Amino acid sequence: MHTSARRRVLPAVLVAAAGILLAFLAGGPAAAHAVLEGTDPQDGTVLDTAPEQLTLSFNEPVQAVPEGTTLLSPAGDAVDVQVAATDSSVVITPDDELGQGTWVVSWRVISLDSHPVAGAFSFSVGEPSADTAGATSTDPGARASSTTLAGARTVVQTALFAGTLLGAGLVVFELLVLHVSPGAAPALRRRLQRVRYVALTGAAVAAVLLAPTTTAWQAGGGWGALADPGTWTASATSETAVASAIGLAGLGVATAFAARAGRDQRAAWPAGVSLGAAVLAVGSLALVGHTRTAGPVWLVVPSDVLHVVTAAVWLGGVVGLALVLAPSSPVDPGRAARTVSRFSTLGAWLLVALALTGVVLAWRILGTLDALWTTSYGLALLTKTWAVLYVVLIAAWNHYRLVPLVTRDGGAPAGSHGTGSAGVRRQLRRTVTVEAALLGLVLAVTGVLVSQSPEAPPAEAATTPAAVEVARDLDEGTLRAHVTPARVGVSSVEIELLDADGAPLEPVADPELSATLADPSLGPLERPLVETGPGTYEATIDLPVAGEWVLEVSVRTSKYANPIVEIPVEVTP
Repeated sequence: MHTSARRRVLPAVLVAAAGILLAFLAGGPAAAHAVLEGTDPQDGTVLDTAPEQLTLSFNEPVQAVPEGTTLLSPAGDAVDVQVAATDSSVVITPDDELGQGTWVVSWRVISLDSHPVAGAFSFSVGEPSADTAGATSTDPGARASSTTLAGARTVVQTALFAGTLLGAGLVVFELLVLHVSPGAAPALRRRLQRVRYVALTGAAVAAVLLAPTTTAWQAGGGWGALADPGTWTASATSETAVASAIGLAGLGVATAFAARAGRDQRAAWPAGVSLGAAVLAVGSLALVGHTRTAGPVWLVVPSDVLHVVTAAVWLGGVVGLALVLAPSSPVDPGRAARTVSRFSTLGAWLLVALALTGVVLAWRILGTLDALWTTSYGLALLTKTWAVLYVVLIAAWNHYRLVPLVTRDGGAPAGSHGTGSAGVRRQLRRTVTVEAALLGLVLAVTGVLVSQSPEAPPAEAATTPAAVEVARDLDEGTLRAHVTPARVGVSSVEIELLDADGAPLEPVADPELSATLADPSLGPLERPLVETGPGTYEATIDLPVAGEWVLEVSVRTSKYANPIVEIPVEVTP
């Protein structure tokens, strides 16, 4: 190896090694997605004396969500408690001694992979309550995460991925793939730097928004949580914020030093630092996510880091080639052809690395083959795989068909280019553009992947109804109700009011919704219905225990008529 090459590689290796070390240190013990293993007291237990503490035990270390745990008294009031998470346990300590009756605990925690997990259980002191009128399920731990906020988080996550991978990948392309001497083709280098600045800016904006958005999503809040200064304060020290800060710092250093290395061929150290910082930036993406809970760490973390580094080199290379092959590119055909040939050869190794690391990660995260089509994570992964296969087909066509033609014409003496040379370059430019667009789709799916659970629904839930749909007479009209998922936890209730002709019915006032359980006696749990359209209403309600629940919908259809419709709902575990 030449001295200049060693000078360039050494700092890259040092900085990259630091990034991988950080990923190793961030990797927790191998475990599955956080699952509640038990509670003390157990769900449904009747105790002779009131417990001083309530304990939830999980299969992995968890974090308690601020204000995410609520203890409801037999009268339906939230009582003051202290919540502390230690390793894989959450301890709830009531401020006052618990009285007799049935108590409901609603909890919310964050698992190692940064995903929120929520649930509820109940217990009784002395004997189950005969009446629990007036309970209102408005606690933060029982709220469903805002669908739009979760979608926004996915968009922000995708933007961070795209900016980081593109910026770092273009650094690798310019310093290792581009067949142009340092200092030459300044116009092209300025274009590459401008695209890197755009990528850096996009990643910076996404990094600033991702931490508070993730914190609000983990807490089960909606858009209003982003207006709370406490959300921003709590997110500043979160794992997401730390990982984003490391990635942004690495990307900034890589972008700054790449410009200097591209101007001066003697600047071996800046080139090495730029390459190492680029690897550090990309490696930061592995500091949070599903690989935190997959094992063994020595296999999964390096596979994840290598996977994202390979993806960055591929994305940066494809975008870089599009700039080199652009009609206004200042690169002469010979050097452009050699650049295309270099990346084409590198692409084969990138494909091998992506395939191997992708298989390892899918195996360790999903665990079973059927999880590919029985989980939302597996389905998203299949979508990503199909998109990558299309990219591979295009890359294969380029490698075996177009690249040899471009290389042959590019290497011909001046003035001897065949008449088809410009046409081949145009065709290669088009296929490279399509390849870049497909890689953008892959990034979008990757953004969705990080928000999906790799776990399949509980096996016992597969045999129970996923939803309840009923229709009831309502004076001279009809009330239709849709309750999903009709299982313990948060359910969605959709109400549709129709008149005798089947047209939307507009009541005098918004309907009122409550839920009651006869055995053990709980409720009524009251929830407001929000109008979503003419005659249609929606609400979320936490049904904390299994049993025969009855939902009551009170509809004031006129000044003197206020029928109440009962909807039986069998809530399963």
